[in-house]
Amino acid sequence: MNKILLALLTLLFNFSVVAQAPKPTGAGPYPAVFYSDSSLPNHTVFHPADLEATGNEKLPIVVWGNGGCADSNFSYREFLAEIASYGFLVVAISPNREMPPPPPDRSGTPEQWPPFATSTGDMIDGLNWAISVSDREGTELAGHVDTSHIAVMGHSCGGLQAIEASSDKRITTTLVLNSGLFDDGDPYMQRFSMDRSFLDTLYAPIGYFIGGETDIAYANAEKDWPLIKVPSVNMNLDVGHGATYQMPGGGPFTEAPLAWLKWQLKNDEEAVAMFRGEDCGFCNHIDWQLKKRHID
Repeated sequence: MNKILLALLTLLFNFSVVAQAPKPTGAGPYPAVFYSDSSLPNHTVFHPADLEATGNEKLPIVVWGNGGCADSNFSYREFLAEIASYGFLVVAISPNREMPPPPPDRSGTPEQWPPFATSTGDMIDGLNWAISVSDREGTELAGHVDTSHIAVMGHSCGGLQAIEASSDKRITTTLVLNSGLFDDGDPYMQRFSMDRSFLDTLYAPIGYFIGGETDIAYANAEKDWPLIKVPSVNMNLDVGHGATYQMPGGGPFTEAPLAWLKWQLKNDEEAVAMFRGEDCGFCNHIDWQLKKRHID
């Protein structure tokens, strides 16, 4: 068969599989929906489909940044829908798409790359929208958003965006997934207005969730963590840099970030027990490796 024809047929088949696959809703108590809102067209909003089902429990805010600082959260839909299904409002950078866009050109060295498609400012835009919609009459989220508990979270380059955004005093916790700061002077790091001295300014709890020693971010995270003075964890699951985001429910890598969010934003007792104390749930976990600081 002609190679070009075979490639086209393969592309059409993959598109058909994606188009027919049901949208993830998460396995939590509140099946999630996601969409792009006309008042926030460059982001995707995830939240429980039935907001009344959450009762008097308002939704804490989680703002998400994509790997590669890409303008696509398509590969994270399983993971983000899973988070939302446990009663969170997730605002992810990039519009809701049915197919991911082509990957950006990253040939050459980092200093030769074009500007990243998204920025930390996009994260703050999503946060501002979530806060504003909480009391905007006529919207379905009005009265359902907890604006006093806010997380910023991202994968790889999106994790750097989350760290940079954490200087915003509205943030109550930061989650750094498969990420960490590069050494001073690194051309990749020069795309951000911070270096490791920035870690000394952190004021809210932070969690690093890394894919083990095969994760290209492992060394960076290991250098970051000793410099952090706020309550923090450094956790590893041996899944590599790409983790398991595209698996149903976000796969096994979802467990620890979700537990951290449930503790930090909801003070969920079961989640607290996963981190606190000498016999905490993650202290003796069969797969996750935990280091913690300033956490009893």
